Amino acid sequence: MRSLYNLSLATALVFAGSAQAENKGFFIVTNKADENSVVGYQADDSGIYKISGEYSTGGKGTGDLEIPDLKKDPSHPLANGDDPLISANSLSMTADGRYLAVVNPGDATVSLMSIDAEGALNVVNTVDAPDQFPISLAFHDNLLAVAGVGMNNSAGSIGMYQIVDGKLQPVAGSLRDLKARPSTIAFSSTGDFVIVNELVTGEVKIFGVQGGSLSAEPVSQVSSPRDAADRFQAIPVGFAVSGDTILMSEARFLTPDFMLRKGNGEVALSPLYSWQTGSLSTYKLSPNGAVSLVSGDVLTGDGVESGEIANCWVAVLHDGTTLWAANALSSSISSFRIRENGTAALLNARAFKDPSETLFFSDIEVSADGSEIYQLVGNRGQVMVFSILSNGDLELKQTIGGLPELGTYGLVVY
Repeated sequence: MRSLYNLSLATALVFAGSAQAENKGFFIVTNKADENSVVGYQADDSGIYKISGEYSTGGKGTGDLEIPDLKKDPSHPLANGDDPLISANSLSMTADGRYLAVVNPGDATVSLMSIDAEGALNVVNTVDAPDQFPISLAFHDNLLAVAGVGMNNSAGSIGMYQIVDGKLQPVAGSLRDLKARPSTIAFSSTGDFVIVNELVTGEVKIFGVQGGSLSAEPVSQVSSPRDAADRFQAIPVGFAVSGDTILMSEARFLTPDFMLRKGNGEVALSPLYSWQTGSLSTYKLSPNGAVSLVSGDVLTGDGVESGEIANCWVAVLHDGTTLWAANALSSSISSFRIRENGTAALLNARAFKDPSETLFFSDIEVSADGSEIYQLVGNRGQVMVFSILSNGDLELKQTIGGLPELGTYGLVVY
């Protein structure tokens, strides 16, 4: 007998397949250093995706250089160019589909772009970011929350912007200094709170949204879980918000004393270093902004030394029942069941896996109709399109090129 979970997912997919999705597609940022741009992809009548256009943001990227050091070291996993921001939500779309906002890390700006009926983009205006290297942003109605990294990993801040008379402008007095490097920013489902995680400290902080600005201090915060003394540090990168549940990716690449562990070629994408199994943790956000851990350190595998590594990005099905996690250094995608109470359980550590383990899996999203997964490959300049099967596994449908080989970031669907 099929489980209620599988019936729920199958029903959702049947509904998604019958939904009308005009101009079904997605956008990705090139991060070109001379002139940053956004590439649009659209599906034709047969469901095959093609590039629909490339649109200048009016700002600059960093090319294949990773922030904040902007130095190239092909042997180092944090400086080889395939992951310039170590963040998610680097572009965001308004709920009505009229505007797209994108970060430009090369010249510390944020661009607002309009979206026409055909999916083409036009720059509306470009404004200064809250910090040296903007990395993540999120819309709620006409408000835009932005996170930026300063000149080193002990800096960083967040700030609020708003669309006024069709243009983006900063909200005066909204800048908040984190004194730590942020990774990803998002609004709560209600828009009453802004959620930001910190890359190295592992802190998840909740700020109140008050009169279009931010509370002076976090209204609550929680540390990423690490119960065992020999468990590697939880490095949160991307997260998703589903109702009152926060679903957080955790790469486990720093030892308990915040060092990289030497490797012997076990990791094809980073042969000089080795990692522990990645994880997913979930949190509940109360109506007053209190955040609390629900499921901590749910492994992307059977053991801390034998599973998929570097879970850095997540995407959740629209009904909140299924989550997929991109394991950057294992070239794999894990699937998780998410219950209504926010608890998470691993379904399949390898819902998809490329056996070569040489593809760097970065930003991941579910299609607007819930039937497909889009996966950015950060070291190939490609996007992989997967069909979602009834058990949550993924079947490769198409691989699309047309992006710079290194340095791309961000993925938003429409």
